[in-house]
Amino acid sequence: MNWLRKIFSGSGSEAGESLRLEDVISWLEDKETSAGWEKSLSEIYRHLEDQAKELSQDVSRLASAEPDPSTPPKLLRAGLAARGEVVKQMESLEEKIDPPRKMDLQSASEHHWALVKGLERTVTTFGRAQRYVAAIFPKSLESINSDLGQISRTLVELEEMIDKRRKLSEEIWYSKELAEELGKGLVAIDSLKKKVAGEEALIGSTAARLRDHEERIRNLAASELGRRTEELKKSLEEKKREKIQTEEELRSLISPLTKALGRITKQSSSDRISLEHGEVFLQLMNNPAHVSDNEIAGSLEELRAHLATLGLKDRKKEKVLDHIDQLIGKRSLELARSRHFSLAEEIKSLEVQLKESSKEALQLKDAISQDKKALIKLDAALEQSRKDLLMLEERMGSKQSELVERLTRIAGKEMSLILPEKSG
Repeated sequence: MNWLRKIFSGSGSEAGESLRLEDVISWLEDKETSAGWEKSLSEIYRHLEDQAKELSQDVSRLASAEPDPSTPPKLLRAGLAARGEVVKQMESLEEKIDPPRKMDLQSASEHHWALVKGLERTVTTFGRAQRYVAAIFPKSLESINSDLGQISRTLVELEEMIDKRRKLSEEIWYSKELAEELGKGLVAIDSLKKKVAGEEALIGSTAARLRDHEERIRNLAASELGRRTEELKKSLEEKKREKIQTEEELRSLISPLTKALGRITKQSSSDRISLEHGEVFLQLMNNPAHVSDNEIAGSLEELRAHLATLGLKDRKKEKVLDHIDQLIGKRSLELARSRHFSLAEEIKSLEVQLKESSKEALQLKDAISQDKKALIKLDAALEQSRKDLLMLEERMGSKQSELVERLTRIAGKEMSLILPEKSG
């Protein structure tokens, strides 16, 4: 990941220290253990113990001090009572000064908090009583005030040291989290880059396959097979037109008989007459191409025999009769139906030939269609992967910037971060 490395690595002469990402955790742990915390804390606790001893001695002197015999009785009683209260509070404070056995931050914080609260209560009680004690034992009171002042200043030092240690611990904790997240993020970036490269390669191979299919179908169209296919298409279209014309011819031959056919069919359905070719009459009206030659001849003869009973006007009846005679004599319907049948068979044959001839072309067209659909999906997937990669790189760049800032604060000098080479 050169772009990240260029942003944060800096030059060797400017950087106070360069640190590899995989070494950050151990470096932070070294900083945590080598910060001199226990040594500084021990020194503070030693001061508190010394001050506690001085306070204990001064409290003992106060407890054993003899008042001035000339002290008024009322003041003496109040002073002695106040002394007892002060001694009791000081002894309680001395117990809280005793440092904890553990040298960790939590124990130090709890000890500091308890000692501060104890000192506050002691000073409050001492403040109420000190006027009486000072009137009788001024020197002892002055020594104890001095002891409390020293303890208070030491507690301020302890608080500052605890705050500093807490801030360092927080910086180290956040830095560890950032280092781990950055490490995982770089792995994810590598994975996404591979995914993008794979998708780009797949798009390239799919596009190449599409071009190959298109070239093959162009060559196929120009080949002998392609020309044969075009000829079959033209022949098929011609036969379909001829078939349509034959169907129109059949309809025109039946058209003069439509009224007679309708009436004889209607009479047959009402049982007024019994017909041998009742179903054939219906087919002649609806689909004459499907009537066989024998059925055509028989149905026309039957229609002719019943023509007088259909209630047609004389002129219409004569025309129908004349048309029936022509159809029977010239066999016009049979010939038209035969042409229709032949054309239908030729069309079936041509369609089979065309299907076989177009098989490869159809397969190529289907492959081209599939390739185009695949390219659309692959392009969308690639675009999303690139967006995901960009967002992840920006997020990791932000985390690395924050990590470098925290490492710099921890080290007290300019730091730079070296990323793994595999991320470049």
